[in-house]
Amino acid sequence: MTRYVISKCGNILDSEDILQNIYARFFSRIKKKGYSDIESAEAFLINIAKFECKNYFGILKKKNKTSSFSDYSEEQMVEIEAEMSRGDKNLEDVLCNELLARQIFDDITSGDPEIGKIFYMHFALDMKLDQIAAELEMNLSSVKNKLYRTIERQKRKFNI
Repeated sequence: MTRYVISKCGNILDSEDILQNIYARFFSRIKKKGYSDIESAEAFLINIAKFECKNYFGILKKKNKTSSFSDYSEEQMVEIEAEMSRGDKNLEDVLCNELLARQIFDDITSGDPEIGKIFYMHFALDMKLDQIAAELEMNLSSVKNKLYRTIERQKRKFNI
């Protein structure tokens, strides 16, 4: 991780700050949501590192054409830190949402094949429920019940 970050920024002081952010973000993520959904900690950390490097120096390039934090005054650093802590989506949230969506989809498709078809046709193919009922030769009320009951079950199961 250290080699990757240093190769991206070229400044030891900046790389130490970035590494600290990476591990703090990783620890915070594990503390908040656990680690059972993380298939590879190394891959997860590398993705956080990519985001942190991009974020760290993307903000710098917007401010000035400077390539190192050591060139900034204390006031500029406070401003940069405030901008970095805005409520924008960060990589860990995006990854968590993607993993959660994958887990939900796997759970739905592993059960009743009709429910998997209903979800696929409704959410992936953007079909209306009456179209799905006609295509699967089912009652509209059956399609609605299966869809909405499964949604509620997934909400409870995954604490959504």
